[in-house]
Amino acid sequence: MSSTSKPDGVRAWIDESGSDHRLDPGTYILAAAITKIEREDDVRRAMEELRLPGQKKLHWRDESHRRQRHISATVAGLKQAHLVVVRTSDPSDTMKRRRNKCLEHLLVELETRGATQATFESRGPADDRRDLELVQALRGVHRLGSGLRIHHQPGPSEPLLWIPDAICGAVTSARTSSTEYLDALGEQVSIIHI
Repeated sequence: MSSTSKPDGVRAWIDESGSDHRLDPGTYILAAAITKIEREDDVRRAMEELRLPGQKKLHWRDESHRRQRHISATVAGLKQAHLVVVRTSDPSDTMKRRRNKCLEHLLVELETRGATQATFESRGPADDRRDLELVQALRGVHRLGSGLRIHHQPGPSEPLLWIPDAICGAVTSARTSSTEYLDALGEQVSIIHI
């Protein structure tokens, strides 16, 4: 690779959501936007353009339906792959267990798809550390290799993390009320139910 060429490969940007507890109890959603490294700057700019004056970041649940339509159309126009893992379990199952099960499936699938890095929206030092401990445990039992690196970043600082938030919102909407947003994304979204 010459010094002027850009790196090859893909990275994943990950966010999570519980579904609507009233309409879809016991459901946890973990989404990854899979972005080619050489396209990240363009994708980042497209997402930044969606931020309204005064907004720190896009957050699906805070947006109007009109804005959700606009966000889903913009994300669809980026023409990239999105991977979602959905776990529905007994509502008494802990959120930690739901997240760990989803995370295990998601990371293994991302590694299979050639992702070299997975960046999560940070949930704070203790939760971030638990993610890293799960990764080490998965490596210890040979479910995950060493090629996928894990990072955490605050949501407001990285517009690429706004994409999986929107994907989670579209999936939740499809499960509880309307498929409009998920339909807009079409075959770009692959969903694994566990």
